[in-house]
Amino acid sequence: MTTRIPPLPNLNPKPKNETLALIHGIYAGLLVFTTIVFGYLEYQQSTISVMSLGFILLLLALMIYLNIQASLKVKQGNRGGRTLSRIMATLMLFSFPIGTVLGVIALWKASARQWQQ
Repeated sequence: MTTRIPPLPNLNPKPKNETLALIHGIYAGLLVFTTIVFGYLEYQQSTISVMSLGFILLLLALMIYLNIQASLKVKQGNRGGRTLSRIMATLMLFSFPIGTVLGVIALWKASARQWQQ
């Protein structure tokens, strides 16, 4: 008498939109690196006012946060993640040359044909 045990269900389903999530993660990492280098150089030179420095660092922190959120949300495949991804990809286009390439790829992967719900 042999008892057949059914296989376990896939407890960790494959995340969706992996390439798009990776792109946002890479860009967030580049922004972290940029923030560190900018902070170090500004510490050495002290060329701008404290108010301007605070505003720039706040803006960079917001961009890092939103890219991490986009990376996490696109893995879920929901509409909000796609919208946030498109907004962040559009902003990436202004970061020539690496951000432009990543932004174009991100916009392509967020298109209707490539999106995985």
